[in-house]
Amino acid sequence: MQIKEIYDKVNDGKIISDIELQREIIYSADKQRLVIDSIVKSIPLPAFYFWKNENGILEVLDGKQRIEAIRKFYQNNIEYEGKLWKQWDGNFQQKINETEISDIICSGTEDLKQEIFYRINTLGIPLSSFEVLNGLYHGEYVRGLTTYVKQDKDVLKILGINNRGRNQWLVLKMLCYLQDTKDIHEYVKFRKDKSFEDDQRLIGKHIKFITGVFDNTKELDIYFRLAVKYEKDIVIWKERKSDINKNVTDYLKNKTLVAVTDKAKEIEDIIQAVVADISVDPKRLFTGDDKLALLRQQTSANGKYQCAVCGQYFFENELEVDHVAPWSKGGRTELSNAQLLCRACNAKKGNG
Repeated sequence: MQIKEIYDKVNDGKIISDIELQREIIYSADKQRLVIDSIVKSIPLPAFYFWKNENGILEVLDGKQRIEAIRKFYQNNIEYEGKLWKQWDGNFQQKINETEISDIICSGTEDLKQEIFYRINTLGIPLSSFEVLNGLYHGEYVRGLTTYVKQDKDVLKILGINNRGRNQWLVLKMLCYLQDTKDIHEYVKFRKDKSFEDDQRLIGKHIKFITGVFDNTKELDIYFRLAVKYEKDIVIWKERKSDINKNVTDYLKNKTLVAVTDKAKEIEDIIQAVVADISVDPKRLFTGDDKLALLRQQTSANGKYQCAVCGQYFFENELEVDHVAPWSKGGRTELSNAQLLCRACNAKKGNG
């Protein structure tokens, strides 16, 4: 069938995509535009599977998301390259209309219909994030990255078993963090034919920091960011390694603390206290009763209370109890050292 034929049949009720077996629309607008882009660039779309029912109507077994993208484009609900369907010239529209797709039409018993749907949606194994990236940008950089994660003893220690490029992907996420970019595909695309050696040196020192300090790397993302932030303090962190691991482990075992706090901030505070050799208050956090006591000390304005830093007013659930003198620097967890802060001010304050 041609694209226009599919669209017309959907409008005429000769193709039905909203059958009970089908899932809801999950394609984002960007992914729907990618469907249109494939049509424009003559990149074959996967085959569309239809079930021909007793009334001759075609029910969509596979292809609902792509059909929805096509329908939305024709109806001017999504743009392609900044233009709606009605804004494109006749040559462009004709190309879309006449593009052919592969369609497979099945028929038979209801059990067969369900079995076909089941097999279409379960036999295929989606590519992992790294497998997709490797297919797109395979070259000197990716080969070097793969060799690194397979052979470097520190990487093997903190990342463990590599499943379908999981470890390569984790290393790339770390590198993108260091380079202040979120687009892993663009990062690798730019380096496709370059050596991995420079990035290996860049990432290697931080991975060595992690393996040199932490016994358990379950919280790898947090530990990596700490390794970057405190790179120059590695000697003293190694000296206090035993206490760091004990105190962090004790914190992570306390499910109550972990559930109600910013885990990354808490771990950083705990380590800072250990490194500075500060005797901290055994009571780590303020309680709900402490918060109520602070609220009672204020006069509310229309049910809102004032943040001690920015001076703006917030509802009770938008305020957090903070240590005036940081806990990690010996500040006590008592009302005389407590203040109410909005989330933004508390996040900015950090360790003061």
